[in-house]
Amino acid sequence: MKHIALIIIVLMVAGLRLSAQEQLAEQQPGTLFAYPMAPDTCSTLEARCNYIITHFWDNYDISKPITDQAAFERTFRDFVDFFRYGHRNVVLSTVRDFVNKAQSNTSNLQKVGEVAERALYGTEAEYWSDEVYVAFAKALASSKKLPKDVRDHYGNQLARINAVQVGSALDFEFFDATGAKRRLSDYPAKSYVLLFIDDSADSSIGRLRLSADVALNALLDAGNAVLVCLSMNKYSADWASAAAGYANNWIVGCNANLPNQLDLRVFPCCYVLDEQRTIVNKSLSVDGLMSAVNPNY
Repeated sequence: MKHIALIIIVLMVAGLRLSAQEQLAEQQPGTLFAYPMAPDTCSTLEARCNYIITHFWDNYDISKPITDQAAFERTFRDFVDFFRYGHRNVVLSTVRDFVNKAQSNTSNLQKVGEVAERALYGTEAEYWSDEVYVAFAKALASSKKLPKDVRDHYGNQLARINAVQVGSALDFEFFDATGAKRRLSDYPAKSYVLLFIDDSADSSIGRLRLSADVALNALLDAGNAVLVCLSMNKYSADWASAAAGYANNWIVGCNANLPNQLDLRVFPCCYVLDEQRTIVNKSLSVDGLMSAVNPNY
């Protein structure tokens, strides 16, 4: 069920539009309802997806209690799958309308927020979109009917997202391996690659893969970029000793407070900044970064 929507889209692109639409219009096991079928007047992939997005929830009353949480989440994730191919304005207007309707039922609103977080923001998300997720997070952060801890949870997420919008300048403090307090702006560069790591095995593997990447090292050695590796640890002698073993062409630092300041959803996590420390890309995986710097990856 997980990828039913994408399978349907592939069929549509392949030219099997009628059978694909018929399959889409049949209720799938574990979902809440049959999905809408775009009319033949929608002749492009975007137009068909726009129609499906707009009419997706027509036969579901979000004001009534959500009784089957699992089916709701599967259905919601299929809804999100279409966002990749729809028009931005259609997606945003439909999401805002859906959130407004969900606010009529406080219990539903909290459940919608939990599902939206998993589908659009968290480590289980297959489609990350700050712009879409913010519409959900704002509603939950501002709802006075919800418990304070729930409002604070989404409010803190919003603060971190807003602090690192693509196009905004970034600067922060960290400790270097000598224990000295530094700022990112202390290191002028043509471009910056920020690698945020924790103590997990994934971070260790990601760090080692980047240290051995030929294309990335060529950029660093030519002075076209600097890589700043930032650990989510408090400064200690043990951390400094371990950091001494990192790549010698990296700037290495630590700051245990960064997860409270920046939008760091998974570890390892990569940001790319330009010469003015303006965020060009964020929340990249190690694979995503390696693909960006190495066209043959």
